[in-house]
Amino acid sequence: MSADSVMGGGPTSQVVIPALYPKKGQPRKLGAAERFGLSALAPAVAVFFTNPFDTAKVRLQLQGQRATAIKAGAANGAIATEAVVYKNSFDAIFKILKHEGIRGIQKGLFPAVLKEGSKNFFRIGMYDPIMTMIHDPKTGSSPPWKRMLAGSLCGVMGAFACNPFELIKTRLQSQVSAQNSHQAVGHQFAYKNTWDAFVKTLKADGLKGLYRGSVLSMARSFVGSGVNLTTYSMMKEYLILKKNWKDDWVLDMIAGMSSGVMSCAAMNPIDVVRTRYYNQPYVNGKGTLYSSGLDAVTHIVKVEGVSAFYKGFTTHFLRIGPHFCLTFVFLGMFRRQLAEAYTYLDMRDSFKKFDQDGNGVLDKKELADVMREVIPKTGFEDAEYEHMILDATMRILAQADVNNDAKISFDEYPRMTEEIQRIYQEKTTASQLFGGIRARSMKSFGV
Repeated sequence: MSADSVMGGGPTSQVVIPALYPKKGQPRKLGAAERFGLSALAPAVAVFFTNPFDTAKVRLQLQGQRATAIKAGAANGAIATEAVVYKNSFDAIFKILKHEGIRGIQKGLFPAVLKEGSKNFFRIGMYDPIMTMIHDPKTGSSPPWKRMLAGSLCGVMGAFACNPFELIKTRLQSQVSAQNSHQAVGHQFAYKNTWDAFVKTLKADGLKGLYRGSVLSMARSFVGSGVNLTTYSMMKEYLILKKNWKDDWVLDMIAGMSSGVMSCAAMNPIDVVRTRYYNQPYVNGKGTLYSSGLDAVTHIVKVEGVSAFYKGFTTHFLRIGPHFCLTFVFLGMFRRQLAEAYTYLDMRDSFKKFDQDGNGVLDKKELADVMREVIPKTGFEDAEYEHMILDATMRILAQADVNNDAKISFDEYPRMTEEIQRIYQEKTTASQLFGGIRARSMKSFGV
């Protein structure tokens, strides 16, 4: 994977030596199943930590819906009775914890996990395949517009896939119990749990009810995902190629948080409209407050002003910043751990192959045989080649034989493969160079 990839860790200078990979002649790599699986798993884990901020954000964004309802002539019975319940993001978190406890601040967690998994299966999982389709990495780094296009398309797919879970999550997060009715904002659906919410929504509105607001959600993700994945990939590429950063959790954290800042600024206005649209009551399949997303925008501007589109921005960032940060940290961590596991399996297979007598160590004879498989003889005379093999064997022992027993154990094998990489590159270059010189010399003498 190139440095502008979301799943990749940047370019590598390591040369693939077929002899070290007896199964297929090349190292094991993340397949499509692993890439899509990790794309869904990482954000699903991250949401356990960030859902409280999302709950507070939803409450803040629904605040003010009462004024819109009054303006629209809606019945007050279904709407919160207080115009201002939460003063700001931190006040919302404090009051929810105080009156509703941990369960209150983690409302909607189950559909949130399902939402993140289903959404990012496509949003992150499809990014690299689409980039491969629209850009040839051999031509260099991909331009920002291609990354934006790929990210936006992935965002639309992900938003459509997760819309039912997003809708149910939003409604559950807005709910308060009867004893906490003073905390209520927005319409109260009185669902018992996630399953009850799905059943009641399907009974009342059919399957299309679960896809209410999907156009708004796709528009939000078209913008947000495009900005998010473009920022993340460009920041990661810059830090790896220009600043020589390692592919580790710090890189993922910085690039992820940067993408969160940009995404939040781009998405918040659409997010406010979507939250209001999701949470409005419906009569005979029609919203009582807004007839469409555009109608919601118009009402919000008239009643609350343009500044309302950035309601809950701080809480939105407190949720989305850490969420993207943790998502990419977990994604990188899972990817690297899986890659390490594959590397271990590759080393185990090759060590077993080279350990001809099966005694668990590679002696000088076995090491020499390894080097004969690794270094091509082309371009060298017999005596010259054997001398080179002996020299390579001694170099391996000097660099990798930690306990100085003139043998290489499996624990020492990783150091041995690193030295083989260096020797291989040196000797193959020499083979090509001297082979070419020898061929030209023979040709000049008419041989």
